[in-house]
Amino acid sequence: PVFLHAVGEGKIAKSIFGIYIQGGGNKGEITFGGVNKAHLKEETAVSAKLISKRTMLIKMKKLALGETEMCKEEDEECKLLVDTACTSIMGPKEKVEEFNKETLDTDKERKWKVDCDKIQDFPDLVMTLGEKTLTLESSYYIRVVGDTCYSTIRPKNKERWQIGDVFLAKFYTEYNLKTDEEEITFYEAK
Repeated sequence: PVFLHAVGEGKIAKSIFGIYIQGGGNKGEITFGGVNKAHLKEETAVSAKLISKRTMLIKMKKLALGETEMCKEEDEECKLLVDTACTSIMGPKEKVEEFNKETLDTDKERKWKVDCDKIQDFPDLVMTLGEKTLTLESSYYIRVVGDTCYSTIRPKNKERWQIGDVFLAKFYTEYNLKTDEEEITFYEAK
């Protein structure tokens, strides 16, 4: 990776970078060598050790959508890929399709379409990392385009979860790639 190569050559002092995605994913910034504290609330820090530095993969203790438990620590699929190039939240196909159909009552013809009048009634996504939780309200994972609303929680064929700008728009993300401290820390964004 270019970032680690630049650190190795001494061009960047610290093996840390931060990503800020402004609501809607249209604007943001990346800070190399540290974080931009103007965009984060320090007291809200929630960290997870990296399983893979190459893919930015972490292990969750639990992931739930409202009362529906999507995975728990002992499940193989309770791993999370933090992906700034992804524009949705993706998870194991069977679980996600059932959630979208049963809980969000997605349109039968247009799989991801939901009733815009019910957005505030849809459940929160709650991710537990260690003993702390991160909560994403439905207003973040339902995308409004004109007068049409869509769920951004999508199925994938792999047995793990993946979050993109839908999630990262609420949370400033710090990537610490120091060999002995490899972790990702989420902060509520300002």
